[in-house]
Amino acid sequence: MKKLIKTGNILLLTLALSAGCKPDLDLLNPQELSTDTYYLTADQLETTVIPAYQALIGRVQGGYARSLYYELLAPGDDFNHTFKWEPMYQDTYNTPASDGMASGTWKDLWNGVSASNLAIDKITNFTGQIDEQRRNRLLGEAYFLRAMHYMHLACLFGETVPLVEKPVSSDADYYPTNSEKGQVYALIVSDFQKAAELLPLRSVLYANAAQKGRATKGAAQAYLAKAYLYRPILESGQKAEFAKAEAELKKVIESNEYRLVDYFKDNFAESTENNAESVFEIQMHNGPGWLGDDISSSWRWQEIGMFDGTGGSWWNLAPNKKTHNEFEPGDPRKYMTLWCENGAKHTQVDGKVTSYPDWMNNLATNKDLYGTRKYCPDVQVADFDNGINDRLLRYADVYLMYAECLNEKGDLAGAKFYINEVRKRANNIVPSEQPHLWYQHSPGTIPDVDGLLAKDTTINGVRLNNIKNVIAHERYVEFTGEYLRYFDLLRWGSADPKWLDPLKQLGWTERATYYPFPQAELDNNKNLRGNAMNN
Repeated sequence: MKKLIKTGNILLLTLALSAGCKPDLDLLNPQELSTDTYYLTADQLETTVIPAYQALIGRVQGGYARSLYYELLAPGDDFNHTFKWEPMYQDTYNTPASDGMASGTWKDLWNGVSASNLAIDKITNFTGQIDEQRRNRLLGEAYFLRAMHYMHLACLFGETVPLVEKPVSSDADYYPTNSEKGQVYALIVSDFQKAAELLPLRSVLYANAAQKGRATKGAAQAYLAKAYLYRPILESGQKAEFAKAEAELKKVIESNEYRLVDYFKDNFAESTENNAESVFEIQMHNGPGWLGDDISSSWRWQEIGMFDGTGGSWWNLAPNKKTHNEFEPGDPRKYMTLWCENGAKHTQVDGKVTSYPDWMNNLATNKDLYGTRKYCPDVQVADFDNGINDRLLRYADVYLMYAECLNEKGDLAGAKFYINEVRKRANNIVPSEQPHLWYQHSPGTIPDVDGLLAKDTTINGVRLNNIKNVIAHERYVEFTGEYLRYFDLLRWGSADPKWLDPLKQLGWTERATYYPFPQAELDNNKNLRGNAMNN
């Protein structure tokens, strides 16, 4: 799949260049590549979905290779910007409409919508010979990817982003207006539903190693469930649909296609990508280009991983003291998530081995912040970027979302079971860890849910005396740095405003829920109105 993405990049660029250089004459060149002349065989049709996958990585540095980890993490209460990036608008809830990062993400996500629409059109109207299962799988991928891009757009820019469901066919199509209330959420749900019907199970698709990383039935079902839970964000003023989410998550669990891997750390290493816990991940590839030239590799460790000055890292965004303190004593996940005291060591490209005291000695300020070990290699990569896949949805998330749904209907025993599964794995000895780390040879000591409730612990001002609070705590520590915390607080806060208090203490207001529409887009398209942040 990683190689297919690179092939798709070349094809997309070729088609774009051929379209851009076409003279304005009433002539047709049968040898010229275009979207009308290329997709004529089943193998060519296979490539229609690749640009939609690639848009999640980003062609203009607006995807997961570069910008999205800032835009998804910075608004939360778990990460702070460092002295290396002042001001970081995303962290202070005052992003201007002129911000280049938000503009790049807007472009890449709309590239993804456009590519998905083209794929849906070409696959639906294909008249050549193709196996029905293959056609269904490709169409399912296209619907899944369109829903993914729209889910990102609505989470980041709000529900009034334009609704575009077909390829551009006239000048007027370049200037869409805002969507109506509920339209984007309905499209996301409908597309994930279609994808769930059309896509094969993971075991069927992954039987062909070349297909690893593509969307599967389980991914579509899990994301459909997530959309139901995210409804308050995707359609403001509406409640989460827990019963519908529960039904989809149950399908994923009962499919027996996934399991929690034995070692938490294996979810963030390049050598253990697309493992049994992975429901969907971004397929990164570190080619010969330097610092992002491949348009397929991740800058994450360089920008938000290791401390400033260590191996030339930048350390623009960092886990804060609150995040550090959220981990219970005896929880090995703390040391697999953070670069912190008594934790792992880092080997620079020059062979120098450094540890927490070294990192603190290099800092003149921000010593109350930490490094992000997740997705950061223990041994520095020579060209700074790397090919570690971003796991966007893990089976642990399926378990904890399911526990949340069960808790909502009063099934406390069921909720405890799935929370305990995640906590039990956290305690596992990790033989592959650095030998000096205690959990490399001794198990973690965090208690099960009943034990945690019995302790009646208060962490960061939240008393862990009920299942909802325990779920919130568990999601915090299990998914630190995985782009979920801010959106968890938003969706919970729509039902109980107390969950918004951590954000309000940082200066968040309801107006700042989403990023503004890029001003350049509004200047170019007079049919489009911005959101509250544009006013």
